[in-house]
Amino acid sequence: MATTRRRWLEEGLAVLAEAGASALTIEALTSRLGVTKGSFYHHFHNFQDYKEQLLTFFEQEGTLRIIEHTQQLQTSPLDRLHQILQGSLRHPSQLEVAVRAWAYQDSLVHAYQQRIDQRRLAYLAELIFLLCHDHGQARRTAQVLYSIFVGSQHFLPPVQGDELEALYREVARISDFLLLPAGRKTDRKESEDAKE
Repeated sequence: MATTRRRWLEEGLAVLAEAGASALTIEALTSRLGVTKGSFYHHFHNFQDYKEQLLTFFEQEGTLRIIEHTQQLQTSPLDRLHQILQGSLRHPSQLEVAVRAWAYQDSLVHAYQQRIDQRRLAYLAELIFLLCHDHGQARRTAQVLYSIFVGSQHFLPPVQGDELEALYREVARISDFLLLPAGRKTDRKESEDAKE
């Protein structure tokens, strides 16, 4: 059976996740797929072309497709935010760490990673703004949530699944304060003081 372009790209992400960028070679890919170099060059001009397509594929699958899918949901901003956070619990942390490490060694990868981070942050901030109606607060809250996601991957062992969800829940526990419009914080404090 012929090896499709998508199969080459999926295998490239698998190599990255398992062994990092240094293991990503044409020889490694052909060996894993059991095909010749001719098959590689049928789909890609050279390794640089493959790398660019691989990064585009990573961005599409790990960011753009997820945002597009979430945007199509006929749900509230809070439900869409919850959907994104739940999705991150299943996101392969090894691949994220490998690409981020690669970005420190390669300027092209760095540009892709920076764009991916900015797109993810912008989408989180967009959803949170619909809840708090304060651009600064939305941006900062998005940074907190995304910092948890990125940072959790770099612990040894990584913070994943239920543990990562517990961190998100801790932010949610205080989100009634974080997501209040700035003018309402004082009202809430006065209300609490009046109860005492």
